[in-house]
Amino acid sequence: MSEEPAPTDIDELVADLEPRRALVMVAHPDDADFGCAGTMTLLCRAGWEVDLLVATNGNKGTKDPNRTGQQLAAVREEEQRRAAAILGVNEPIFLGFPDGYVRADDELRGLLVRELRRLRPSLAITFDGFRAGFNHRDHRLIGQSAYDAIYPAADDHLFYPEHREEGLEPHRPDMLLLSGATEPDVIVDIEPVIELKIAAITAHVSQVGGRSPEEMLRWWRERAGPTSGPRYRESFRKVTWERARRSADARRGGRGS
Repeated sequence: MSEEPAPTDIDELVADLEPRRALVMVAHPDDADFGCAGTMTLLCRAGWEVDLLVATNGNKGTKDPNRTGQQLAAVREEEQRRAAAILGVNEPIFLGFPDGYVRADDELRGLLVRELRRLRPSLAITFDGFRAGFNHRDHRLIGQSAYDAIYPAADDHLFYPEHREEGLEPHRPDMLLLSGATEPDVIVDIEPVIELKIAAITAHVSQVGGRSPEEMLRWWRERAGPTSGPRYRESFRKVTWERARRSADARRGGRGS
């Protein structure tokens, strides 16, 4: 097993990124809160605009035999809105695909490309769709689709040229953070905002069964296991692109390596 990377200061990590806008792309309501709510909160506190895109309506995942998928979808979308408000994240974008039926196809990629071009984030966050081991199908495919949307599609005017009729021009974020990576190279210390992360998670009552914040905090601590690093953390694998690095260097007035 490789050595755990040193904690990353979030302000230093994104210091060269402009505009100060992030787009988080996940599969289900609650995915972002479990995966990166602390990082989203730290960005919001630093003055960033943070947008959240949820691919499915979350109409699965209940043990209540009397609740229909339509009812559950309405509940889960409202839970995600409440969680986003707790963190300071913008009103979520729901694509509305059925839970469990995400497909890495041209339709989904085109929808992600459109939001990348419309919102124009310098930072994107999604699942690591290429990680080894067990991974929910929807998580895997939204991660792969987001990666494919960012590179090369969103920055190439010949992909989805109809977007130009809406005034949407090509765009590529400077940085992508992949959540849930097998071997992360970015560790974010979220202890200063752990209570907000837990509050966002417990807003998803349909999924966590009304557990108290104290119970969820204990669960999160146990989940992390023994570590020499931060007690409360979120981990990612960072991806950048050569052209994006050169653009950042140009904004600083320097030269790329």
